[in-house]
Amino acid sequence: MAFDAATIEYAECSLVMPSDWNAGTITAQFYWLHSTTTTNFDVVWGLQGCSFGNNEGLDQVMGTAQEVTDTGGVTSNLYITAATAALTLTGATANDLVQFRTYRNATSGSDTLAIDAQLLGILISFTRT
Repeated sequence: MAFDAATIEYAECSLVMPSDWNAGTITAQFYWLHSTTTTNFDVVWGLQGCSFGNNEGLDQVMGTAQEVTDTGGVTSNLYITAATAALTLTGATANDLVQFRTYRNATSGSDTLAIDAQLLGILISFTRT
């Protein structure tokens, strides 16, 4: 997915957390790349989420987003961010459907990459019981 250099754009995805998830915080690492540019390689990625259990309304509020800045540099190389700070998913319990919203914070002063950044994937880390 290509994320614009000037506008914050969002993408959402869902997954079901395993039965042995402790329903605690998670962290995320972003796998990304960029095409040709000569200067200013920093990108700010963010993630937030919420959790849905059986017979719960789908109007849950997303938890507080966490962001991480990473530096690219070489055209079409893979870059992997550090892990975000701990992220709390609202309403979390094991076996829940989790809705994630990811974005590039293109309006942050720390995001300096003047072209699209392509998000390839996100590693979600969590603790099992």
